[in-house]
Amino acid sequence: MAKIDVLDPWRTAAHRGVLVRGADELGLAVEHAAQLMVNDPDSWSGMTLAERGMKLIVLNPIHSRARQCATLMHELAHIMLDHAPASAVASVSGMVLLSDYSDDQESEADWLGAALLLPEAALLHHRGAGKSAAQIAQMFGVSLDLCNWRCRMTGVEKRLSYRRSA
Repeated sequence: MAKIDVLDPWRTAAHRGVLVRGADELGLAVEHAAQLMVNDPDSWSGMTLAERGMKLIVLNPIHSRARQCATLMHELAHIMLDHAPASAVASVSGMVLLSDYSDDQESEADWLGAALLLPEAALLHHRGAGKSAAQIAQMFGVSLDLCNWRCRMTGVEKRLSYRRSA
């Protein structure tokens, strides 16, 4: 099997001309930054902002690198799939926040983002070679939960068990 390289979401964003920043890099007022990163950091993971054709993905800097990786790829998936938000909210300055997508679009972005981060062929190869889900998650820079989810959703474990019993 050919080697399957790890897809770096930050390089992918740069290649697509999408800026990526942590909320701590935005120069927010102290009270707004505290709300997002101290008082309620688990209420959000990321968001896409768009203005005059430019796109910016803002990530929650409090989250782990693995979670930021999945969040960034999820937001990029919305962009790649040309998803239009179900509702768009404009800030006082007129910046459009693209953060409210339909349930179908959220599911599509979940699937595409996860598939790009953990391709099925890579899962089959590495699990078939005896690597644990934790080892694969570490290799690909994602969470163990995401790796386990991809293994379940692709049927990798079932398929490998059928191969072993044949």
